[in-house]
Amino acid sequence: MNLSARQRRALESICDTFAPARDGWPSASELGVPDAIARGLESNLRAADRAQFLQLLDFWDSRFHSLLAIGRYTSFSSLTPEAREWVLLSWADSEIKRRRAAFQALRKVIGLLYVMLPAAGGGKNTVCGKLGYPGSLGVQRVDAQRLLRTVVPTSDLDLACDVCVAGSGAGGATAAAVLAAAGHDVLVLESGGYFDDADFDGDALHGFERLYAGAGNAATWDQSVNLLAGECLGGGTVVNFCTSFRTPEDVRAEWASAGVPWFASEEYTRSLDAVCARLAVNLEHNRVSAREQVLQRGLQSLGWHCAAMPRNVIGCEQGKICGYCGFGCAIGAKQSAVKTWLADAQDAGARFVVETRAERVRVEGGSAVGVEARTRRGQRVSVRCKTVIIACGAIHTPALLLRSGLRNEHIGRHLHLHPVSNVTGIFPEEVRPWEGTMQAVYSDQFRFLSGNYGVKYETTALQPSVHAAVLPWRDPQHYRLLLGKLPQTVGIGTLLRDRDGGRVTVDREGHAVSHYSLSDFDRKHLRLGFVGAARILEAAGAELIFSPHAKWCAYEPRRRGSLGSFVQDMDSAGWDAGRLALFSFHIMGSARLGGAPNTSATNPEGETWEVRNLYVMDGSAFPSASGVNPMISIEAIAHHNASVLAARLPRS
Repeated sequence: MNLSARQRRALESICDTFAPARDGWPSASELGVPDAIARGLESNLRAADRAQFLQLLDFWDSRFHSLLAIGRYTSFSSLTPEAREWVLLSWADSEIKRRRAAFQALRKVIGLLYVMLPAAGGGKNTVCGKLGYPGSLGVQRVDAQRLLRTVVPTSDLDLACDVCVAGSGAGGATAAAVLAAAGHDVLVLESGGYFDDADFDGDALHGFERLYAGAGNAATWDQSVNLLAGECLGGGTVVNFCTSFRTPEDVRAEWASAGVPWFASEEYTRSLDAVCARLAVNLEHNRVSAREQVLQRGLQSLGWHCAAMPRNVIGCEQGKICGYCGFGCAIGAKQSAVKTWLADAQDAGARFVVETRAERVRVEGGSAVGVEARTRRGQRVSVRCKTVIIACGAIHTPALLLRSGLRNEHIGRHLHLHPVSNVTGIFPEEVRPWEGTMQAVYSDQFRFLSGNYGVKYETTALQPSVHAAVLPWRDPQHYRLLLGKLPQTVGIGTLLRDRDGGRVTVDREGHAVSHYSLSDFDRKHLRLGFVGAARILEAAGAELIFSPHAKWCAYEPRRRGSLGSFVQDMDSAGWDAGRLALFSFHIMGSARLGGAPNTSATNPEGETWEVRNLYVMDGSAFPSASGVNPMISIEAIAHHNASVLAARLPRS
């Protein structure tokens, strides 16, 4: 995107205030961070977001801005480095939510790019070299064949099928396989591209750009929660961490009482069994890495719950390669939808059209009769069909339903995110947290804080990009000190089962916009979760423990501060939007199943109350948050409801 001289000056000044050249460290501009941000604006689908960011840059380098921020009537780019840092902190600590949101968005994107962009000429990122991080793996299976046949439209297309499935992730892929196996002609539309083993090189930049929605920068409207969702053939199953929990019995009972009695039945148990069998879920690939030995050590020292993680892998390496799993499994061990359900669907005759986003469901006489879609390059794809299944994820599924004219009050409501963030510890020994099994152990010690609401403790491979996304910034020197400690760092994820949800709406252009804030109930549980994570790290021997708050909240066990002072600091820093870095890997509940249209968006079989032959089969169908990593539940729901649908539909 072409920036004006003022906008360019503002962007470069902001980036180089976050990360100036100093003590052998490159500046953000030297690594090309401002240019990468400008390029990223071009791929942002929402014109409103682009315009807002450009307005921010115009304001940022005005004299009026500096006068408001620190009382100096001069442009930001003309200020001393110290004064520019004060301006940034005035946004980080502002009482105005939108200013905090802007700071968080800038901190995250600059931090991510600072550790991801290659050096000039395509060499290894020089920051990562200072961290002792080896960089990308390189492709491990150069000769691996692409097993799926896909179509990327190059001209307008008119297609026909029995069932059109929009979305190819956990829900869409499972539904496609079940329906195709039953003899129905199935066409799958996927907005992302098709990538497989020979494409996965472990490079963070490539991984985010190819495999994630918004290149990993998607977020709620106010930037309070980053939304990490797969956008590729296979969806989140390609980038998730292989964690494979069945729906907990207490959650099944809760969902059954919400008007979907089959959740408590043997039918659903059989679907869970079928999914776990097809994905080869097992406990035989749980070698505990040095990173997770810290979690295990702390839990055992406290006498807290600790158990092995069920994982959907075959022949997982569980070492240096495994830590790059979030950018695609380079050795094909992860039993993603590409390896399982989509392969099954193709064997039964299903077709896949990729890089093509469903825009609207065509409705005639109260029934779904087709899907209108558009490719990334602008070609029109029109699909005629008898049944439509929406499985675009809990952000884009309700948006597609709303664009298609549905108006049930529960479409878009009850958005659950399982907000998660790391409480981080730095240890005296080298841990190399980017290595080892992605998730081998977990703890449910705090799962039942209020009824069946609470937190789950998990940790995962800490790549520089993950670390930078969470890391607090108060000044460049301190930030780099923390970055440089990465080899000795462990982050414990506090995964919240949120009771009170958010909402998805659409803007004037029809793009999805998500709104979410923590309720007092959920905030209390997150706070208790952070306290528990700090106790685990302290018991494991951490020398420094800090939270992901914008303000510096930390203590050094047995040396400076205490758990009590840490909690006081976090409470002082606050728990409101933009006060701390939060992320969501589990996006659920925005078109939920239920027993009546006044309590849900669809009936128990997933069919919308307003339009016949239009079904929802993805994480948005959850009646409430699952409390566990949702992949198995999504696939089991899709397996159950697609099986019911397959038996009812006439074969072509």
